[in-house]
Amino acid sequence: MLRRIPVIGLLIALLAVLMLVPMIYAVIASEWRVVRAFLYSSIFGLMCSASIAVLLRPMKVQDTARHELLTLLLVWVFLSIFACVPLILLTPQLGFVGAWFEMVAALTTTGGSAYPRVSAAPEAVHLWRGMVGWFGGLLTLMAAYVVLAPRRLGGFEVLAAADGLVTQRSVDLRVPGAQFASRTDRALKTILPVYTLMTIGLGLVFNVADKPGLASAVHAMSVVSTSGISPVEGGFAAAGSFWAELAAAFCMVLAASRVFYRDATQTGRRRAWTQDPELRLMVIFVALATALLFLRHWVGVLMIDVDVDTLDGLRAFWGTLFTAISFITTTGFESHDWQTARDWSGLANPGLILLALCTIGGAAATTAGGVKLIRAYALIRHGTRELERIAMPRSVAGSGAGPRGLRREGAFIAWAFMMLFIMALMAAVLGLTLTGMNFEGALVAAIAALSNTGPAFAAVAEGGQSFATLDSAQRVILATAMFLGRVETLAAIALFNPDSWNRRNARSKNTGNIGGQTPLSH
Repeated sequence: MLRRIPVIGLLIALLAVLMLVPMIYAVIASEWRVVRAFLYSSIFGLMCSASIAVLLRPMKVQDTARHELLTLLLVWVFLSIFACVPLILLTPQLGFVGAWFEMVAALTTTGGSAYPRVSAAPEAVHLWRGMVGWFGGLLTLMAAYVVLAPRRLGGFEVLAAADGLVTQRSVDLRVPGAQFASRTDRALKTILPVYTLMTIGLGLVFNVADKPGLASAVHAMSVVSTSGISPVEGGFAAAGSFWAELAAAFCMVLAASRVFYRDATQTGRRRAWTQDPELRLMVIFVALATALLFLRHWVGVLMIDVDVDTLDGLRAFWGTLFTAISFITTTGFESHDWQTARDWSGLANPGLILLALCTIGGAAATTAGGVKLIRAYALIRHGTRELERIAMPRSVAGSGAGPRGLRREGAFIAWAFMMLFIMALMAAVLGLTLTGMNFEGALVAAIAALSNTGPAFAAVAEGGQSFATLDSAQRVILATAMFLGRVETLAAIALFNPDSWNRRNARSKNTGNIGGQTPLSH
């Protein structure tokens, strides 16, 4: 029965049911105005879902690449519009664009907030923000394994080249053998139990290590979905619990890797977690960033000639390590001891290193944003090989289709994605500067939006800038960048490729052009 309902209608109905949770929370708190807002929004959503089901049910559309990618993009757009209805009713001062931007940031697991302060919205709204971010993380995982992985998008194009499955510099958009419903069932059975149990377990840890209540629940959902949403002033750092931060760091690494979700797809070769190149590269980048940041603070302490406290040094090291893990997983939380590290040396905020971490991002097919570690790994392997060829032109490196595919086709596709990412970044920066924002703030905001690391804007930008200080035009530009960062530029290019809209050409031609030959069939 549910398979006959259009995907958009089904997701709107599910989101409408989830609205009952903050409504019940408001009932317990006796906030009847909040109760009515969420109840009316839920009823409105169920009516919209029923209308969509009636209107679109007679339509029979094949599971083509164009249809699935277009449906994915429309899902992000319509769900964010529907999710902002309670915010418009409860905080009209935010306006439609502000409420919509708030939900776009949550649904794309970007985080950040358009509210000038936490007290500007009821607690039920912050619970709803955390739930939308959690739901958006689940939707991201499902989209990665159901839509992007079979099309060799979202980082799987490089993984396929590393496994020797790609023999040309291309992105495969052919329809996979399994039907959409079968792929969805397989991914849901693998992802949902792990995703839910990790959230519940982390929430229980936060309740024990920190003060129980709304903050523990929202922070648990934010860590698992890497959305970086917080319902308290000062964010996650306000908790000040080492054990809570230790559990959060562990779950961030799991959320930004594919350790638990490898069985959700049949694409690619299964590897042990100890042999996962993305996990290894994450460890290397975190270690390098932590070493650079900690040595920077250490040198700062020596320069001002003060007594070195061992305990302060350990706290500064942990604050640096946690913050590095948080930013490379595109969560954006800061450690309570991160401020201790800055006060310890008195040096300014090292924003460039933090922006580099969130730009690299996490593993493919996770809730983390950014360029993705597998693409960075392919470029590093390719660059290393080119340096070897300069030193020893006649050398022969590696054997087999896998290493060759990673260094050649995989690196080529990764470089094409990097160029698209930089072009999207420059377009966002140009749009923001045309609205009057200074270049430095525009660059930080664009990186935070495209990498889906919203808290990075407030953490790195100078002068107290945040999403709450932006105007409507700037929020629209950043929301578009968030959508593009979540769907990914390569998938967007594949969607709007002219050949994908011409069935006759798609049947008569075997290839198209996306930085090379692109097989495309319907």
